[in-house]
Amino acid sequence: MKTQNTRPVQQNIFIIYILSLLSLIVTVIWLNGVGVNKNPTTTETLTPAPEQVKQSPTSTENNTVPKPTIPFTIPKQTEKLIPKENTTVVQLQPKAYFLQVDDEKINLVPQPVAIRKGASKEVALQQTLNQLFENNQNNQFTSTIPPETKLLGLRIDDTGIHVNLSDEFRYGGGSTSMIYRVAQVLYTASSIEESANVYLSIEGELLNQENPLGGEGLILAEPLTRQKFVEDFSIN
Repeated sequence: MKTQNTRPVQQNIFIIYILSLLSLIVTVIWLNGVGVNKNPTTTETLTPAPEQVKQSPTSTENNTVPKPTIPFTIPKQTEKLIPKENTTVVQLQPKAYFLQVDDEKINLVPQPVAIRKGASKEVALQQTLNQLFENNQNNQFTSTIPPETKLLGLRIDDTGIHVNLSDEFRYGGGSTSMIYRVAQVLYTASSIEESANVYLSIEGELLNQENPLGGEGLILAEPLTRQKFVEDFSIN
C-alpha cells in the first residue's frame, strides 16, 4: 500500500516542476521581447540628429559657451548745452576834427559822429571822413579842406589805415592851410585808435618825400602818426 501512494506524488511533483520551468522560459522570452522593442526607441531618443548637434549651444565642435544676456535700457538723449557766444556789440565813437580860431591860435576840435551800432572800423571812419568833408564850414568851426574834396577809399590792414582822397585836396591855400588840412584828416582817421599809422594818398599816389603835397611842397612822413606830426609841424 505504501508503494502505490508514493508514485502519484512523484508524478505530481514532476508535473509541477515541468510547468514551473515552462513558465520561467515563457517569462524570459517575453522579457527579452520587451527589451528588444524598447532598446531601439531608447537609442533613437538619446541619439541627437546631426542637425541638432550643429545647432546645440554645448556642441564640442564649436567649443563655446553662450554668454548670458544682460537686459539693458537705452538712456534718454539729453539736450546738449552749447555755451552762448559773446554777442556784445562794440559801439565805436569816431570823431571828426574841425578847426577853431582863437585870436591867432588854431585848435583842433573833435566832434563826435553818430555811427550805426555794430559798424566796422572801416565803415565808421568812412562815414566820419565824409561827414568832415560835407560839413567843413559852420558858424562855430572852420576847415581848411577844399569843399570839393572827396573820399575815394579807406581800408585798414596790418600796416595801418590807408586813406585815398580826390585831387582837390592838394590845391588852394598856403603852407598853414596845407598843414591843418592834413592834421584834420590824420586826427579824424585815427580818432578810434590814436596811435594808428595813417597812409595818405591823392588819387592813389602816396604822399611822402618823393611826392610832397601841393604847390608849397609840404613833405609828409610815411606813415603819418599824431605824435610825429606834432613834432614836425608844432600844431596844437
